[in-house]
Amino acid sequence: MSALHSLQTAAVSIRSVRKVYGDPQTGPVALKHVDLDIRDNEFFTLLGPSGCGKTTLLRMIAGFEFPSAGEILLYGENIADRPPYERPVNTVFQHYALFPHMSIAENLAFGLESHPMGKRLGKTAITQRVSEMLALVQMERFADRRPSQLSGGQQQRVALARALAPHPKVLLLDEPLSALDLKLRQAMREELKSIQAKTGITFIFVTHDQEEALTMSDRIAVLAEGQVQQVGRPSDIYEQPNNRFVADFIGETNFLPAQVETLADDHALLRITGGQLMRAAGREGLHQGAQVTLSIRPERLQLVAPDSPETTPCTLVEQIYLGTDLQYQVSLADGSHLRVRTPNRAGQNQSFVPGQRLGLQFDRESASVLLD
Repeated sequence: MSALHSLQTAAVSIRSVRKVYGDPQTGPVALKHVDLDIRDNEFFTLLGPSGCGKTTLLRMIAGFEFPSAGEILLYGENIADRPPYERPVNTVFQHYALFPHMSIAENLAFGLESHPMGKRLGKTAITQRVSEMLALVQMERFADRRPSQLSGGQQQRVALARALAPHPKVLLLDEPLSALDLKLRQAMREELKSIQAKTGITFIFVTHDQEEALTMSDRIAVLAEGQVQQVGRPSDIYEQPNNRFVADFIGETNFLPAQVETLADDHALLRITGGQLMRAAGREGLHQGAQVTLSIRPERLQLVAPDSPETTPCTLVEQIYLGTDLQYQVSLADGSHLRVRTPNRAGQNQSFVPGQRLGLQFDRESASVLLD
């Protein structure tokens, strides 16, 4: 299969999927008519806060839940009503569920022997497959150990190897890194991305961690209140959010009221507090004179001397030391507060003090227009 064809083929298609618990008319709605296409050989992330429906959607792809309406297609075949054991997918859970009385190799072998694919394999083929999977996750030398003799990160690798052993068409990962400490989570992000690339298996990853989603994903679907808010590459989601929820949930941002001054083919000029004009990408629904909200990231702002050209006067309220960065909170003449973030370079901006009058410069090309 060519790389281009692989990118365009839908591994999983979600068609008007709805999930209601209890009474179809009055019961709580977990998902509201979700439509998604997840491509073959893609690292795809379902991202959102607790209760948004992301895990419910993952469980329906796995077969642990069934939709109240709609279709779930796996490479064009509707699997919405099939039980889990009849679906060529596998799941890595938040809790790894390794058998404590078995060695690592025995855990993998048992998982294969219990799987429909493994039942067609002989003992020699299963042993070989176990060795291949342990090598893939760099756990060969731990084959004879028990789960209690492994660290959390090592157990996570074993759970991943066990899920990959039957060679599923799609691997589902339900917040598998949440129990790990920060350094280990960061290392495992790279490991997961590398394994996905090596195997060519479609990964569908569920998380509420924006950094995980941005660093690992080919594309992200942001969910809120049972609905997909936006689907796109990490850079699209971060730089051009569809709405206020996405802008606020992904990273940090500032919201500025603005009025549309002029419209061109591909951009708009908008006037913000203090009368400064900003340029932003145009979007459907804009018209001259419209009152909108601008989203601008803290790292797109810069503090300069108050008499610098093309600046908005501001007052420094607070400075926060973050190690790699310095974060400032400033107030404008209308009383609104904005956050500014700059890299922590030796001697830079260290002389600012609360109460100091400064100038605020905007990166005019990096604001996003929000209509809600």
